[in-house]
Amino acid sequence: MRKIDYHMHTWFSADSEANPREHILKAIEEGLEEICFSDHRDFHYPYCPFELDVENYFHEIKLLKEEYKDQIKIKIGVEIGLDLDYIDEINEFIDSYDFDYVIGSIHVIHQTEFYDPADFFKGKTKGEAHREFFMNTLECVKTFDCFNCLGHLDYIARYGPYKDKSVHHELYKDIIDEIFNVLIEKNKGIEVNTSGYKDLKTCGFPNFELVQRYYDLGGRIITVGTDSHTSDRVGEHVDDVIKEYQRIGFEDISTFSKRVREE
Repeated sequence: MRKIDYHMHTWFSADSEANPREHILKAIEEGLEEICFSDHRDFHYPYCPFELDVENYFHEIKLLKEEYKDQIKIKIGVEIGLDLDYIDEINEFIDSYDFDYVIGSIHVIHQTEFYDPADFFKGKTKGEAHREFFMNTLECVKTFDCFNCLGHLDYIARYGPYKDKSVHHELYKDIIDEIFNVLIEKNKGIEVNTSGYKDLKTCGFPNFELVQRYYDLGGRIITVGTDSHTSDRVGEHVDDVIKEYQRIGFEDISTFSKRVREE
């Protein structure tokens, strides 16, 4: 099974100051075979403009890709914030550039976000907030076709003004199953985002019970990414995730070029 990191952020993302060269050097040190940069683009993120200087992003990563071509395979991707308020803008943006891989993630719901000050949670119980998050995710995967894999499915578990932030997935099983079925029907995949090992002290986003459910429903498109915003986290817990994928039954991790899954 190929050892990759398909979710990494650099100084081209508003929330990172990482030098992409340092990411590459760390990836080589970790023995990764392939990496994909996936810097952020959200069309409306309160308090932080997640713009992306795509021209300079492509220019710099292409130079690094050529420089390190004999040591590691490098792809150029993007993490797009799927937002039902910006459908046309998102589709036009993705279609305007030659990305290898697109992560579709839910960061904002109707102009409210989950990070501090977390306006999304105001006036909601945890159950109400989590159900709205999964329902919005379902509507996004139904609406958008511009992405390859759904990013950090239960990302909502990081946040909220609750003593216990964990998601009780069994309460939303019907919605999550429908999310998976839509993804499978559209030939799209999921990632395990290893930042969950740090944030949850257990495993990635989503947990492996959900990955098993995706597999049992017929899903076979799977990637792994660290969501690293600093170079020291590149490749972190990738080996742990690969072992779980093998246990579940996946034959290999998916990679992409020009938004097409590679065989």
